[in-house]
Amino acid sequence: MLRLTVLGGAGEIGGNKILLEDRGAGLLLDFGISYRRRGMFFEEYLNPRTAAGLTDLLVTGVLPAAPGLYRHDLLEMLKRDGHPDHPQPGALAVLPLHDEPAAAAVLLSHAHLDHAGHVSFLDERIPVYCSGLTHATIEAMTQSRGRDFETEILNFLSRPALPPYDDAVPRRFEAVEDEFEAGGISCRALPVDHSMLGAVAFLVRTSRGNILYTGDLRFHGPEAHLSEAMLESAAAEGVWMLITEGTRLDATERRTEDDVFAECLEAVRGSRGPVIADFAPRDLYRLSTFLGIAKETGRSLVILPQDALLLEHLHGRHPLVPDPRREPILILKERKASGTYRDQDYATWERQVLRWPTAGTARDLRSSRSSLILALSFWDINNLIDLGVGDGDDALFIHSASEAYSEEQAADERRLGNWLNLLGVRARLRSHASGHACQADLVRMARRLRPEILVPVHTEAPGLWSELVPEVQVVEPEAGVEMRW
Repeated sequence: MLRLTVLGGAGEIGGNKILLEDRGAGLLLDFGISYRRRGMFFEEYLNPRTAAGLTDLLVTGVLPAAPGLYRHDLLEMLKRDGHPDHPQPGALAVLPLHDEPAAAAVLLSHAHLDHAGHVSFLDERIPVYCSGLTHATIEAMTQSRGRDFETEILNFLSRPALPPYDDAVPRRFEAVEDEFEAGGISCRALPVDHSMLGAVAFLVRTSRGNILYTGDLRFHGPEAHLSEAMLESAAAEGVWMLITEGTRLDATERRTEDDVFAECLEAVRGSRGPVIADFAPRDLYRLSTFLGIAKETGRSLVILPQDALLLEHLHGRHPLVPDPRREPILILKERKASGTYRDQDYATWERQVLRWPTAGTARDLRSSRSSLILALSFWDINNLIDLGVGDGDDALFIHSASEAYSEEQAADERRLGNWLNLLGVRARLRSHASGHACQADLVRMARRLRPEILVPVHTEAPGLWSELVPEVQVVEPEAGVEMRW
């Protein structure tokens, strides 16, 4: 009997956590952060308490109360926190210590945290299977972000963390290309196009039939050929069940990266001053777009050290990734700590990056600001003060990311607008192409694969699938409810 439990990602965008059980083996398809659920209870200054281990996350439902999945050190903390006169809330009472984990592997589609973040809490005996690019991206993210209880994906500190601190416990990663086996189940990794390098779909050959899990994908990006090749390969093998994302199932617009390039190139050519480009920092397709625009217009592209570190980790692994040590890329050395640019003001990894010949302070860059494209987001916007951006500069701001989808993001956009007004940045442009497939491409995919069953995840409109592909049996999952075939 085959069992499928969507622990996260049912009726919401992101937070995919899917447990597939077949022939005595369990496989997890992603294990990400549900930002919608997390945002119901936590915000910038109210976070899950590290000292409480899993408690806050389980009680709020940010993590599912699924036995056999979590690290023993965190389960031991739950056990110690219990008291016979004060029984634990229901979400905590069902998580006993386990001898063997309930999953033999995590099949990780890509490194976005809504798919990867909560791997942090999984039993370290559960290996992670992903592309080499995804592993390298996670390494760079881990190095630049510092240790964070919720995103200890690569390795973790055993809790409670008491001095003298033990070494971090490593998590086993297996880089996969095409065919591999996990938990005795034959699988295949199929590269797809998404807004992050290294994304893959997984074909899992179960006793009931082939299951295709798409992860996140699109058919209109710079590497659309990857998604098309995945579609043809999966169709050739046959797909019994399709577990698919549907982020933009209700969207008909199909803008491409070429559209973004053309619009932004025209705007930059018409600007006499500095250009501020706000885009997702790990979307290296978008970074490549703005690097191309910089070359076309005789400008330099200024990035932050953490972005440069990611490029360093991926350079040579993919033809799209530029060398951050060579112009026209420049790296902004921000003021930190003492404000005097001492080595001690920066983390070890930052000191290494900031020794590269392309690194410079705002003072170094200020005089040439009119020939720069500054890759800065809302969180970095006060660097414009040090760069001397102000009235009379004829600066241009390009918003090249998805629109705000939460109250907090809408508030941040208003604050960003206040900054731009303050600094005299009047010219503004919105230009974006999504990392997710539009309705027409999703429907085309489903009809090409002709699955017997379609399980919608990563969408707020799962019922729309039945209207769009009535010839396919659509089974809408309920979070945490096991389905059997």
